[in-house]
Amino acid sequence: MVSRIKNILHTLKWRYTHYGFQSMWTALKTYFLNGIRKLQNYLLPPFVECPCCGWKGYGFRYLDCGWFIVPQVECPACRGHERHRFFTLFLKRTPLSFLQNNRQNTKILHFAPEHHFRKILESHENLFLFSTDYAPSALQQVGPPRFVADIHHLPIKEGSFDGIVCLHVLEHVFDDRKALHELERILSEAGELLLMVPFMMDQKETIEYGAPRPDIFDHVRGYSPLDFKERLDMFEYEEIKPETVLSADEIIKYKIPNSQILYLCRKKKCNK
Repeated sequence: MVSRIKNILHTLKWRYTHYGFQSMWTALKTYFLNGIRKLQNYLLPPFVECPCCGWKGYGFRYLDCGWFIVPQVECPACRGHERHRFFTLFLKRTPLSFLQNNRQNTKILHFAPEHHFRKILESHENLFLFSTDYAPSALQQVGPPRFVADIHHLPIKEGSFDGIVCLHVLEHVFDDRKALHELERILSEAGELLLMVPFMMDQKETIEYGAPRPDIFDHVRGYSPLDFKERLDMFEYEEIKPETVLSADEIIKYKIPNSQILYLCRKKKCNK
């Protein structure tokens, strides 16, 4: 307990020193609200459920986003966020071509691999699942094949992968347009790219921070849903919103907000 309090105080001091009172106050409120949430999950009946791990409780944890707080985000059991819950449900319900074909060694590349939905991908015996990240430590939780790479310059031949999973990666890279061109380059002619980014729903345009911001998970930009699609002009794509996959009751049960938008991208036919 003493160590926990020291860590909190250190975080609050760091936030105030580097980002000011509002950032510190946001962190303090988040600690307080999550303390209340812990009691609610212990004392009150369950209203929400995590499809990633099966946990049920009164509510998900609050998320500190630097200068604002997002409610109903993190599962206390598996630490899954809204994107993990939405993507898990999407994979279970959507007949993606690379999950449905019977061709052996269908190659899938998973960027910044997260465990929350890996079992679904790994359960398909036809898939040959590769993992990559720019940080070696991020690959320790997954088995081979895995490799360290920079998404701006991928050491991969053109058209090598039948499927690519890239969730909440582009907000961390300095040149997201170059990264997207690299993803298009390594995608096979009939391949599918599954792409998600975090959206700042109240922003009219994407804001470049100029450098990673430690108070908001080292993001280098804040995406607006109003202009993000301009970056996808090298693809044909489908915009998949929660109501496309889930009923109104399920959206409430799993706490999937309208900010969770999945882009299913394919190479343009004119590029073939």
